[in-house]
This record gives sequence, structure tokens and C-alpha cells, in this order.
Amino acid sequence: MTKAVFDKFLINSTPKATLLYGDSEFLVSHYSHIILDKFKCNYKSMYFEEYNHQDAINYLGANNLFGDFNILVLKLYATLNKKQIQDLFKTLETNRQSFLIIEFYKSPSITDAEYAKRFKAMAMLFKPTNKIQDIIEVRFYQPSIDEMIKILSQKAIKLGLKFDSYLLSILLETQNNDLSIAYGELDKFIYFNEITPKLIQELSYSLGDIKIESLLNILFDKKGNLIEILQVLHDEGIDNMSILREVSRYIYILFQLYGHSKTYGNMDTKEVLGYRPPQQILNTWSRRSIKITTEKYLALFDILNKWRIKQFEGKEVAMQYLIEIQQIL
Repeated sequence: MTKAVFDKFLINSTPKATLLYGDSEFLVSHYSHIILDKFKCNYKSMYFEEYNHQDAINYLGANNLFGDFNILVLKLYATLNKKQIQDLFKTLETNRQSFLIIEFYKSPSITDAEYAKRFKAMAMLFKPTNKIQDIIEVRFYQPSIDEMIKILSQKAIKLGLKFDSYLLSILLETQNNDLSIAYGELDKFIYFNEITPKLIQELSYSLGDIKIESLLNILFDKKGNLIEILQVLHDEGIDNMSILREVSRYIYILFQLYGHSKTYGNMDTKEVLGYRPPQQILNTWSRRSIKITTEKYLALFDILNKWRIKQFEGKEVAMQYLIEIQQIL
């Protein structure tokens, strides 16, 4: 199902089981929360490797003494097999109060092609049964600027903010069109009666700012203070999930260049990334990418994966994992 069709479905209906996946992590998480908001009650989450199939079945099959819903949210990197999905659906069939949401994300350690292979396999199994019709799978693509403005506008209205499309476009541009960051930035403006371009510039900071580059330099060159730069980033409104996203993206770029050089003997960024960065940036990327061994890349992806799991659990562990990353580098 496309996002547009899903939007229409959600106006009057709530899916019994939903699989959310695709290119936009923000939209996967965002639509999961849209569904959860319809229930207005507590729910149970299982994060990545902690998924236990029997526990999931037991939770969905239990009768709630207070008449509330049993809502299970799975945040996964690995696909569930056919039998597991059939088990979950059979349990949903027997308990009208139970609902399932699966947020299926791309692991930082796999390629886009491998992720596509995995989500297609999962989506093929996520079809209506004879007893449950509202079993839905939705693939999300990176949203257009207009779509991002619409999502930001919806939140601004919910917060009672006087943001028009022009101001929202400034906010989005300030954050290098990163919807996730811009969405979080809106909360800063609830104390102001009038929103102006100047206020946006004063309260919001782009992740392209020199401070992120400073963090990367500290990690790789070990010159500077991690605690101080992390505090500066937090003071500028950049949260730990955004920092994780930037560090993950950077290391993955280096890994792609490393892999290409090992296979073809060169670092053709146009072929690897689809564009050519300035020569100074390319020189830094090249130097750092070949400095890291295959074993170290694997260790880094493992750390990033653990960090992401803890972030989804709401735990603030950025400093712990930044230190681990620095030690490997």
C-alpha cells in the first residue's frame, strides 16, 4: 500500500496488523505513532534482537482485565519467517482486543539492496487472512519538500504554533531538509507568540554546522573533548538520535568507499555515492576509510546497532558509545 492510500484508510479505520518499512525512517516511526494515538492507551514494545516469539504470542493472546487493548510494537532489523507471522495472525484472530505494529528498519550493516530484498520478503507474507482483512503493509519513500511541509504544518497546528508554509520551509532548509530534526525543532517555539525567520535562525541549528564536523574530527583524530562537543550539540538542540544518524551515515560512507577500493582499486565517489564531493572532503574520506580495517568496520556497525536499540528504548547512552567508537578508531 502507498502512503497516500494509507492516509485515506486511517481517516476512518485502524489496521489490525501493520507492517511499516521503506526509505524514510522518520515516516516509519511517525506512522507507527499515528496508529498508536488512535488507541490512547499503553502498549508493549520489543526492540530488535530482544524479540521473543513466544512472549509476543502470549502478550497478544492475553485477555486484558481492564478491557484495554493489547498493542504490540515490534522494531526489527531481521525479517520474521512465514510460521512466525502466521502464528501472530492466528493469535490476532482469536483476540479482538489485540493489535500489531511492525516497524521494519534497515540495519546500518547491510546494503540498500539487501534491505529491499528483506522487506519485500516480509511484505509478501503480510496479507489479509480469511478472518482478518485489515492487515496492511506500507512502503515509505523519502518525502518531497511539499510532503515534509505538510507533516510539519500538522504538528505546528497541533502545538498551536503560528507557522505558515514559508516559515516552515525556512525551518526545514535550516536543518538541511532533515524532516526528523525539523519536526523535533518545532517544540522549541511553543513559548513564542510570533514566529519570524530571525527567531528560527536563532533557535535552530543545522546538522551541517561545523559542530558535527568537530565531533567527527574528535572521534577520528582524537583531538578535543568529547564531553564538551556533545554538550554544545545538545545546547544547539541536536538530540542524540540525530547525532547517531549523522555518525552512522558518515561511517557508512567510509565503508562504501573502503569496499569499492578493495574491489576495484579506486574510490570513485560518483560511482559509489552518486556525486563527487569537494576534493578536500574526498581526501579526508579517503584517508579515514582505508585506515579502518574490515574487522573494525564490523565492530563499529555493531556499536551503532546497539546504540540505536538503546535510543529506541529511550536511554541516553550517546557518550558511552561515542567513547567506544573513538577507541576503535
